[in-house]
Amino acid sequence: MTSVLKYLLRLSLVLSATAILLEIAFQLAFPSLPGELIGRMPQYRERSGFALVTEHGARESPAGEVAAIHVDQYSGDLFRLTCLSADHAQFFEPYSVRFTRDQHGFRNEEPWNEDLDLVVLGDSFTAAEAIQNPFWTGLSDSLLSLAFPGSGTIEQSLLLGAYGLPLQPDTVVLAYFAGNDLSDNQVFQEMRRQGKSIADRVHQNRSPFEYLVTVHIALYLRDMIHKANISDCHYPQVAATDPAMPVAFFDDMLPILALDADALRASDMFQATLTSIVQMAQDLSARGIRFVMMYIPQKAELVWPYLNAESKRAIASYLAENLSPIAPEMIDKNISAQRDLWLSVALEQRIEFLDMTPALQAAIENGNSPYFFADTHWNQLGHDLARQELQKFLN
Repeated sequence: MTSVLKYLLRLSLVLSATAILLEIAFQLAFPSLPGELIGRMPQYRERSGFALVTEHGARESPAGEVAAIHVDQYSGDLFRLTCLSADHAQFFEPYSVRFTRDQHGFRNEEPWNEDLDLVVLGDSFTAAEAIQNPFWTGLSDSLLSLAFPGSGTIEQSLLLGAYGLPLQPDTVVLAYFAGNDLSDNQVFQEMRRQGKSIADRVHQNRSPFEYLVTVHIALYLRDMIHKANISDCHYPQVAATDPAMPVAFFDDMLPILALDADALRASDMFQATLTSIVQMAQDLSARGIRFVMMYIPQKAELVWPYLNAESKRAIASYLAENLSPIAPEMIDKNISAQRDLWLSVALEQRIEFLDMTPALQAAIENGNSPYFFADTHWNQLGHDLARQELQKFLN
């Protein structure tokens, strides 16, 4: 063996040993690593203390965890989900959110009140972990939030059955998010049809390399370099309501806005969601419990009408290349189809229906965005508006 080959062999052994030691160190420090790095890894939830397998079948956040979240102009999920870069960040005064999760991982004071006025269900809009005062705070002195980020109405109904119904609340509010509740329910139902748990779905068909932190560091750096080299990002766009207020959306949530009411109603995802909500309403009615469905529109439902034709074409062009071919006119025509469909269902089933669209639309028309610029969720203004509207509705 030549000296060059011996050198290369020794070098490869040293590099391999170094990589192994680094991986071991990263795995030991896993929960402390940055969320933007490990959040996409299949073991992230379990290693962070989430319960993916429970008796009731829904997920739970880490019990007793002290959540300390810093929120600033660079915190938005659209920096990760779209081509938006830090250069697009819009300044606002940074703030911090701190709370301790209860025994089941929810954001409630302990012990739970056994004489409940109100239970609130929902996903990340309702969990609102980056918000100091979520919309449900102050609605009642006897309130329980059972919100879980990333859940749909099927999973939320399981949480209601496990924790809400035994306490016989007077009212249950289901905060329905039009952006992804349909798709979340479709995935959850398919998982149950296959007889699998959420943990099974998370780890299904995974390569061993997907569990390596060092691999994800390389992928993260690759994505950062790629994003830095993008010169024609289709965001931010500017809405006609306020030229100084740039907007951006999560592209994956846009195709649903192009579906008309007939296509929506016929879809498996809508039928799965419809069944879960109607069953929830009937079960609560039989118990003498008031049920309210609160409709939360995705940001694009409100802002799309105020984009000019050039902006719409730029977004549609990206969708056609990366997701599905959608003409801007399809969104123009069907943008309120889902909302109108749920309103008709509510009338048919005699479900109390609170549509948050008018209040949010009015704020946008006045130049006040109720959504974070670089995030899919409401900012504090959005939550304050929702609290006001829900309080009036409940009264």
